[in-house]
Amino acid sequence: MKSEVHPLRVVVKAALLFAALNVLFALVNPPVGKITLYNSIVPGRLRFPYEQEPKFYRVGYNAPVYEDFDAMFGAHIISRKKPVHEFRLVLLGDSSTWGISVQAEETLSEQINRLNIQTCDGRIVRVYNLGYPMSFPTRDLLILDKAMEYQPDMVLWLITLSTLQPKNAETYFILPHTERYLHLAQTYGLRLSHFLQPAPKPSLWNRTIIGQRARLKNIVLTQAFGILWAATGIDSHVSVQPEPSPPSLDIRDDLDYEGRLPEEASALFDGLMMDVLSTAFDVADAVPVVLVNEPIFVAAGQDHLVRYNEFYPHWVFDEYRQFMFEWAEEQDHSLLDYWNALPPDDFADQYFHRNPSGEKHFAELLAPAIKDLVCP
Repeated sequence: MKSEVHPLRVVVKAALLFAALNVLFALVNPPVGKITLYNSIVPGRLRFPYEQEPKFYRVGYNAPVYEDFDAMFGAHIISRKKPVHEFRLVLLGDSSTWGISVQAEETLSEQINRLNIQTCDGRIVRVYNLGYPMSFPTRDLLILDKAMEYQPDMVLWLITLSTLQPKNAETYFILPHTERYLHLAQTYGLRLSHFLQPAPKPSLWNRTIIGQRARLKNIVLTQAFGILWAATGIDSHVSVQPEPSPPSLDIRDDLDYEGRLPEEASALFDGLMMDVLSTAFDVADAVPVVLVNEPIFVAAGQDHLVRYNEFYPHWVFDEYRQFMFEWAEEQDHSLLDYWNALPPDDFADQYFHRNPSGEKHFAELLAPAIKDLVCP
């Protein structure tokens, strides 16, 4: 005789089982991000997974997974075992370094790799692109801290004035990595004042499956899109769009920089996140960190004597460069300056983003400095 099924009991049992599973997940905190198809079933990506909006995920065969460094690095080619003959050089930076306007194989890192640079002892310099869109210095510091697990031999950190300015939006990248950030903040005395909210340790609820649902969804998407990435080499919807025209050579006659005028320069530079920059050298320890003042679009048309481009007036960028030279000399750090090294035609639709020819030209300009750094 069949026993009678009680729907309410089934629902209650399922709910209790799901609740128990969530609590167990929170307590165990399984390293889900370490489960990956990359560098085994499919090739590792040449840059971190990233897409601007969910509507583009299926176009660019990509989904951001910044909430989980294991998944983010696990999808990257850097997570392969380091060959004995390799000199591992990593690039840190924002969307210009990631290569927002070019395909993965056209990025700065790959352009440098094609130049076949070697060290004095015969090792091949292999460059890895660890850039990520948006200029967030603390985010770059967290990436560097994780990257040390992959045995880099040198770090080039591409920066500009905007990189070092505090931004409230950086909070959203910090929160998923609160424990790592708090460790660095407590160890090296990093400031917390510019964040939208404090960085508390995650609660039990935040560690449950429900609390982690966005991270888990993006991990699954990143793995699924790996097959399409392997088949096509496409990892961004922007990189497959028609190449945009460079910005206008004519600019406005205006001294304003984000609401500031020249007399407010001291307050601007006093607020730069130099503590984050300094901490990078501590985190890297014996691994050399070299700062690179990245190229910007320099207009040559109307009012070009007032502004370098629509973003930077002369006064602020000139003072920034002088500030950085003095800081680097005082701290005994290396600073390479390529701010005006590229012509306007080498830029895409922004004042920092390079097109394929810009990536190639910048790589050729960097190559002699890299050779000197790896083989002094």
